[in-house]
Amino acid sequence: MQAALAISRHILLFFMIVAILILAVLLPRDVEVRAEGKPQTVVFEYEFSWAVYSENLTGFFSDLIREKSFGLTKYERTAEDEAVLYFSRSLKVIVLAFILSLLLGILKGIFDAKRGGPLRHVFGKGFTWLLQSVPDFFLFLSLQWILLIYFRDYVDLFGHESWYSFIYPAILVSIYPALYISRITAASLLDQERMPYITVAHSKGLPPMMITYKHLLKNSLVPLLTNMGSLMIYLLSNLLIVEYLTDYKGAAYRLFEAFHVTPVLSVGLNTTIEPNVIILFGICFMLMVLFVQILSETAKRWIDPREESA
Repeated sequence: MQAALAISRHILLFFMIVAILILAVLLPRDVEVRAEGKPQTVVFEYEFSWAVYSENLTGFFSDLIREKSFGLTKYERTAEDEAVLYFSRSLKVIVLAFILSLLLGILKGIFDAKRGGPLRHVFGKGFTWLLQSVPDFFLFLSLQWILLIYFRDYVDLFGHESWYSFIYPAILVSIYPALYISRITAASLLDQERMPYITVAHSKGLPPMMITYKHLLKNSLVPLLTNMGSLMIYLLSNLLIVEYLTDYKGAAYRLFEAFHVTPVLSVGLNTTIEPNVIILFGICFMLMVLFVQILSETAKRWIDPREESA
């Protein structure tokens, strides 16, 4: 019952965010950019119109219902075809990055939770905290610079054409989510070490490795699963900058392109966006988060039945 309620809340939140996304994207964007006076000062004017807003909303939903499609993009392809093309590329990055984040994060968390040893003093929790405090943009650029100097003759680090092109972006995307998981894992393991059953296990002479992986880690899975939705959001938030820096034409790159972002404000500025692409791609990204949330809620109750009555 508790699992069904939790999943229902996630689904309800998903539909609320979709509604907010549609309402925000379809806001009127008719602006006037003109130059005034001898210095040709650029003036930006915007006036909201309920009539235009209502027309945008009714036109979008009527086309969606009548045509059973989100419409055409600027490349004269349907938005659905664009989603299949670009998400087929990004899914490889997302899935691999998700797996790497979990595996590396859990291993780093176990390493951080252990006490003693010179390596742990240097590369333990303090090192994790230091990496998380570095801006992701700076870290990505630093790694890009190192790889370009030492490995550019061996692999192609840019684009999406090669079969291995998704591996490098996946590694970059997984760095910060892995650090996030490592901190959760380390905190959970340290909490479990104070439990009486761990004292009993040590008194029986069980190997530390068995205690860690068979007892501590198993009982730390519930806190990890609770944060799976946050992990996916963290991962997706880094996807755009990585795809942009590596010129990997994935879904986040295409979504950014649909906003038609311009660096300057000039006379005759084109403020046209692709609302159908933004809405469809946004829904697809949110569906990924919803899927992970539902999966984690189900897995929590399966691993620990006590969660059902919590």
